[in-house]
Amino acid sequence: MAKLDPNEPVTRSMLDEAIDAILEGVGSMFKDLRGRLEGMDKRFDKVDRRLDTLEVGQSYLKDQIDGLKADLSDTPSRRQFEKLKARVDKYHPLT
Repeated sequence: MAKLDPNEPVTRSMLDEAIDAILEGVGSMFKDLRGRLEGMDKRFDKVDRRLDTLEVGQSYLKDQIDGLKADLSDTPSRRQFEKLKARVDKYHPLT
């Protein structure tokens, strides 16, 4: 581009060229942004699918833990077991 005199008046063709260049640059920026956003949408879809899988897995683990708690809820503690064992041994010793 040739060096222009800053005091030279702006012509209609110069203004049109500047406007076209600006609009082309802005269009290019939006086109690039649109491409990036589409890529982000795909990544978010993958993240959503992985979160769904984690939620299902978490639900399964929660059910397993609840089942184990239910199974163990009727199991006496070590202290209770020792206390009962002492009573049984007292009245029915193994000799």
